[in-house]
Amino acid sequence: MTADAGRLAAYVASLFAREDAALAAARAGHRRADLPEIFVSAEEGTILHLLLRMVGARRVLEVGTLGGYSGIWLVRALPPNGRLVTIEGDEGHAAVAREAFDRAGVADRVDLRVGEARDTLATLEGPFDAVFLDADKGGQMDYFKKLYPKKLAPGGMIAVHNAVSEAGDMKDYMDMIRRHPDFDTVIVSTTMADGICLSYRHRAA
Repeated sequence: MTADAGRLAAYVASLFAREDAALAAARAGHRRADLPEIFVSAEEGTILHLLLRMVGARRVLEVGTLGGYSGIWLVRALPPNGRLVTIEGDEGHAAVAREAFDRAGVADRVDLRVGEARDTLATLEGPFDAVFLDADKGGQMDYFKKLYPKKLAPGGMIAVHNAVSEAGDMKDYMDMIRRHPDFDTVIVSTTMADGICLSYRHRAA
């Protein structure tokens, strides 16, 4: 990214991707706990938040809670009776996320499941209006098979993080989803080096 492009990106983020105190605290909590720096950016959180509101999502699934930063963006997009189910494989990460959800005042609308995602997905009842996949990138095909068709509602959305930077690990998933007759898919670039893969399930599927 050039210096001018960097300044423009920072300017746009300052206008449309601002964090409030709870989000800033969640990001700080990640760093205090020395969690991997792999959570979504504020720009990506804003995109996901707006998309969930646009599709009228009420029940959302997240695979890969980490420290709760993305979960706050997701659950805040839901109506008062909405619910976020989020799966985290590491109990230490989950503890950080619980604190973040409590600080943000959304803990009562979050169902945090600790366990291996493939096993946990098999126990969940669908359908979900939207799914955000942000765990091990090589697992996307397995996740998809456990979710589709019964656990993703017609008109639902699947969003996959790191669609550019980790594309090599998701090649099988990308090849499948771009050809799938029941989905329309696009990659939204959020930086020069990364993006989110968005797939919309046709209502008549």
